[in-house]
Amino acid sequence: MNRKLLIGLLIIMGFFLNACQKNVDLFVPDPGQINGPDTSWYSSITPTMPVSSLNSNLLFNPYTDSIQVNGSNAYITTPFGLQCGFPPHCCVGSSGQVISGTVKVDLLLINKKGDIIRLGKPTSSNGRLLVSTGEIFLRFTQNNQVLQLAPNARIVYRYPEIMNATVPLKIFNGDESVPQHFNWLPNTDIVNNTATVAVPNIEIQTNHIAWLTAGYLYDTAGITRVSVAANLASNFTNANTTAWVVFKDFRSVVSMNAEIGARKFISDKLPVGKAITVVVISKQGNDYFLGFVNTVTGGTAAGTTIQSVNITPIKRSLADINYFLNTL
Repeated sequence: MNRKLLIGLLIIMGFFLNACQKNVDLFVPDPGQINGPDTSWYSSITPTMPVSSLNSNLLFNPYTDSIQVNGSNAYITTPFGLQCGFPPHCCVGSSGQVISGTVKVDLLLINKKGDIIRLGKPTSSNGRLLVSTGEIFLRFTQNNQVLQLAPNARIVYRYPEIMNATVPLKIFNGDESVPQHFNWLPNTDIVNNTATVAVPNIEIQTNHIAWLTAGYLYDTAGITRVSVAANLASNFTNANTTAWVVFKDFRSVVSMNAEIGARKFISDKLPVGKAITVVVISKQGNDYFLGFVNTVTGGTAAGTTIQSVNITPIKRSLADINYFLNTL
């Protein structure tokens, strides 16, 4: 090859490689692309935030059946063991008119800890730890209109329960009036709302629909308690992440609150010496993350008021996260 031609080619290639290196060093993001992880914490969560999408993607549909609300009792037995009895003319419309004919019934019985997380229904009552025998949801509709329970009507639920409740059970009603802060309120109408144990079943009689549970408050009088805090990387915030404390020895699952000032997820005070799993689930972009740590409340630090738990969530598929929730 002509020597002058070869030298010319080498010079041209040198300029080309140098230009390519400059292009590599100078990164220009695509229009609208986020330049880094979002580390902001927010006082309120909106439907457009990733955590809202995460919560929606974990939900599952209730069991659906129908009954005739005429002059006879009606019954439903679900595939998951919940039996329901409805008195005659048990439904009324928005203006109090008695409903007849076919009514659609949506039902849920939540007795798995992973499902409590999926549906965002932690077992807490005004900041106190609640032990649940199962969470029940009921909705009546006719022609896509939500119906109410008729005055003086009482529904009977019966379902199997392996938990041996050693204290009397009480009825708690779900309160969803504060967004992102589901709460169980004690039902004070003890005449019309009762729960009894007839092994192997729990039987509830109630004049309340929507969410309810039969359970008891964990007695913390004179018991040392501690709050559990999740130590996470800065990009795991309340805009994209949820955090939970799952008790291993009884059916209690509490959500960890987003403490904006501390930029942490911290639980209410929990009894010391209990085996727990701290669970963190996040959605960032199109990716899901899961982290969990098995530990004991209080650890070895006597007198501590906040127990810090280091968690490093790793990327997982949504199917992997659902599989893990089934193991809790």
